[in-house]
Amino acid sequence: MTDELEDGMIARTEEFTEEKKPDQALEGAKELARIDPKDAIVWFVKGKAHYIDAQFDDALSCFSKAAEIEREKPEIWHMMGYCLISLNRLAEAEQALEYVKASQPTNAEAVCALGICQVMQNKNEEAKRNIDIAVSIDKSTSSAMLDHFNDKFFSVSKEVEQKTKVMIERILETLKLVR
Repeated sequence: MTDELEDGMIARTEEFTEEKKPDQALEGAKELARIDPKDAIVWFVKGKAHYIDAQFDDALSCFSKAAEIEREKPEIWHMMGYCLISLNRLAEAEQALEYVKASQPTNAEAVCALGICQVMQNKNEEAKRNIDIAVSIDKSTSSAMLDHFNDKFFSVSKEVEQKTKVMIERILETLKLVR
């Protein structure tokens, strides 16, 4: 297969992923993996297709294959961190996101995800520090991520300590006032 044709297939599969069309994305990703199983990008794209379909174990497996091929790609570890959070493997997620933060210190999304992961582990001091860093890098992205996690997880979880919920609510209120 030509590189141009493969690049086109990757782009189309990515479009399906962006459009949240997991069936089409997975179909394209499976074909790509069959054609070029030694390409980290192929496994990364396949992992994202599984991720949007909430197939977190399969997504993690694909991201792990991508990392075996191309170990130092922060994008792979970023998505791996999201999968690990979804699988409630928080210590591993924290390690993956720490790697992304170290290699891309201005990646607000990764730093905010790291803070969120730390909140989920009741590591409130580290979480606050990372969330503050993320907000200083990109307030709107960090605010949107925190809003989403607060609505879907923190505010409704019986496992999150009350002081953690209060901390997140204060951060969100401060962000709304400063906007």
